[in-house]
Amino acid sequence: MSENVKAIVKSDSGGFEFTSLQRPVRRTESDILIKVTNISLNRGELDFPWESDKPAGWDAFGIVTETSTDGQGPKIGERVLTWSFSGAWSQYRVVDRANVAIVPESVPAAVAAALPVAGLTALRSLRALQLQPGQSLAVTGATGGVGHLLIQLAKHAGIKVTAVANSQRGLDWLQNSDVKPDAIVSAKEYPFEEAFDALVDTVGGDLLGHLLENVVPDGKVLILGVASGQVASIDTTILVSRRIDLISYKDYSPAGEDLSTLLTLISEKIIKVYADNIGNWDKVIKQDFLQLLAPGKVTLNVLQD
Repeated sequence: MSENVKAIVKSDSGGFEFTSLQRPVRRTESDILIKVTNISLNRGELDFPWESDKPAGWDAFGIVTETSTDGQGPKIGERVLTWSFSGAWSQYRVVDRANVAIVPESVPAAVAAALPVAGLTALRSLRALQLQPGQSLAVTGATGGVGHLLIQLAKHAGIKVTAVANSQRGLDWLQNSDVKPDAIVSAKEYPFEEAFDALVDTVGGDLLGHLLENVVPDGKVLILGVASGQVASIDTTILVSRRIDLISYKDYSPAGEDLSTLLTLISEKIIKVYADNIGNWDKVIKQDFLQLLAPGKVTLNVLQD
């Protein structure tokens, strides 16, 4: 009989609960099995339509206990970072080696666990915009997991970045952190004077409609989320007359190579992940999500029985 493991699944009430499931097993020659020690929380996971009989969660850090049989996976015992569409919130996880990256010893587990969804989204968003050094970018939700990493990646690429914060707390944090955008503005201080070659928006609502007016002809607007919960009213004449590209994020290609790139940038102290470890994973069950309002990301420890 297969060994059982503890996992977090979606409950009938709409929240989350612990359950006992059979330990996942490798199905293909490229699969690896890891013992999960750290996970992170992403806002999108809280309302995602998870299957009730499978572990929820996207991001997980752990130790390889079984490697792939194709000879190309990480070695047993190595520290790895993983991403997949489900299965992270479990004591064990099976994932294809294409979505795995070896974590340098200099990168703490709790920091690495915060990286996959936020880091991949930031890196691939910047890549999709195809900005050149010296061009300008505005980022809303700048203190969030994606936002604070996107600002640092863009700065590293020589792009001028304006961070848009939604609260005084966010403005203060940006001014005192190591994220260091070129300019910091309040979302409430519209109209803005500066023009931008591109905009990455995670907030939506009225802010998106206002900022659209500051995007230059032939600019790009990338939509990542609607954290405000508001419906955006967009003047499409601006899009047409200025030939602005309005695009959404849709890069879900294998993550391993990009995760390795991000981990190297962290190890070399080129970018910094702000990750707040809030304790054990039972906080997911208790819906103790207030910490999600803090800048950066939230990570938790997975207890092994």
